[in-house]
Amino acid sequence: MSTIYRMAWRNLGRNAKRSLVTGLGLALALTLCMATLALMDGLSQELIQGTTEGEVGHVQIHEPAYLDSRALRRTVPADPEALATLRIPGVQGLSPRLFAFAYLSFGSRSAGVQLMGIDPEHEAAVTVLHRKLSQGEWLAALPTPWREAQALDAQQQATDQALTEAAIARAFARLEGRSQAASAAGTPTQLQDPSLALAEQLAPGPSRRPGVVLGAKLAANLGLAADAQGRWGQTLGLLVESAEGVQSHLELEVRGVLQTGLDHQDRSRLLLHVADLQKMLQLPGQAHEIALRLAAPAQADALAAELQSRLGEGQKVQSWSQLRPDVLALIAANRALMGTLVFIVFLIAGVGVLNTMLVSVMERQRELSLLKALGLAPSKVLLLVIAETVLLSLAGGGVGLAAGMGLSLWLQLHGLDVSGFGEFSLSGVGMAPVLRGQLSIASAALPLLMLILISLLAALLPASWAARLTPAAGMRAQ
Repeated sequence: MSTIYRMAWRNLGRNAKRSLVTGLGLALALTLCMATLALMDGLSQELIQGTTEGEVGHVQIHEPAYLDSRALRRTVPADPEALATLRIPGVQGLSPRLFAFAYLSFGSRSAGVQLMGIDPEHEAAVTVLHRKLSQGEWLAALPTPWREAQALDAQQQATDQALTEAAIARAFARLEGRSQAASAAGTPTQLQDPSLALAEQLAPGPSRRPGVVLGAKLAANLGLAADAQGRWGQTLGLLVESAEGVQSHLELEVRGVLQTGLDHQDRSRLLLHVADLQKMLQLPGQAHEIALRLAAPAQADALAAELQSRLGEGQKVQSWSQLRPDVLALIAANRALMGTLVFIVFLIAGVGVLNTMLVSVMERQRELSLLKALGLAPSKVLLLVIAETVLLSLAGGGVGLAAGMGLSLWLQLHGLDVSGFGEFSLSGVGMAPVLRGQLSIASAALPLLMLILISLLAALLPASWAARLTPAAGMRAQ
C-alpha cells in the first residue's frame, strides 16, 4: 500500500504545474465554500438573535385569542404577584407590554400610531430595544404620577344622571327625525362640557405630561426635530379610546427618537411607560403580552410547555419559533440555497479533477500497460489513480482549509460592511449593517468531506479506464 502511495505522489510531481493548478482550484473552491457557509451561519444566528432580542423574546404569554383579534380587553394579569409566578428557574427576565392604536397630532400634522407600553427596566432585561435610541433620552424608569380619582357627590350624581338622560333623548330624537325635541334636549356642546368635567373627576389625567419615545420616520412626518442643543421636549396631542370605549385627549412630551431599521415600527411606533398606558386604557395591572428571556435559548420550547402546564388554558404560552415560524422557514430556505450553490461549486471543481486525472492517465498509457504486463493487478492500477486523486484532494483541501478558516475568522471578527446598500430587514427582522460570519466545525468539515467525495467520484472514470487497459493496446499507444 505504501508503494502505491509513493508512486501516486511521484506521478503528481511529474507534471507539477498541472497538479498545482488543479490543487489551487480545489483550495479556492473550499475556501469560498467555507466562507459562504460561515456567512450563512452568521446570518442565521443574526436572524434568531434579532428576532429574540429585537422584540419577541424567547417566550411570550398572551390571552388565547389576543393575537387573532388584538382586542383591548383580551389581557393577562401583569401585577407583581402574577409576574412573580413566572420567575421560574431558567427565566432571566420578563417584561409586560400593552398595545393600543391612537391618533397623534403636532401642530397641523397628524398620524395614526401604535402605542406600545413597556417597563423600561424590565424591557432592558429581555430585549435591546433601548439600544435603538438614536436621539434624545430613553423613557423614565418611573411612570408619570396621575391625580387621584374622586367620587361624585349627590349633586354631581344627579347632574350625571340628567346628562345621560339628555344624551339618550337627543340620540332617539335624532334617529326619529324630531329636530325640535333634539334641540330641547341640549346641544352637543352644552352636554359635553359638564360631562368632561365629571369624567375628569372620576378618571383624572396625569399631573404632568407623560414622556414618550417615537419612531424616527414618525417624528420626521410630524415635523419634529431637536433644538440646537439636541434637546426635544415638544408637546404632542394624543386621542385614544380606552377599553371601556371612552375617548380621551392627553398631552405627551417627546423624550427621544427610536430607529429600529424596520419601516412599520419607525413610521408608526410610539413608546411610553406601561403604567401610563394602563391608566389611559383603564386596564390596571393588565398586559396584552409578557415577553420572557431565558438563560438557555435552546430550551425555549421545553420551558414554554412547562409554563403552559402551570398557567392552564386561560393563557397561551409560545416560544419564539412558534410565534415566528417564518424566520425558521427563511433560515431553512437560505441553507438549502447555500447548499445548492456549494454543490455546484464542488461539481465544477470535480470536473477539473476529472479532466486532470483523465489527461494524466492518457499520457501514461505505455507506463500503465508496462506495469500491468509486469504483473500489476488491475485493482492496483485502479487504486493508484484513486490514490493520486486522494493526495491531490488532501493537498488542495489542506490549503483551502487553512485559507477558509482564516477568511471565516476575519469575517467573524470584522464582518462584511453592507451599510452602503442602506438599511434592510429579513422577514421583519432588522439586520445589522455588518454581516458577520460564524466559524463552526460543520462549516469546515462538511465542505472538506464533500470535496474529497466529489473528487473521488470524478476519478472513478479515468481509474476504471486505466484498470481495463490491455497491455498490448497500451504499449502501442503514442
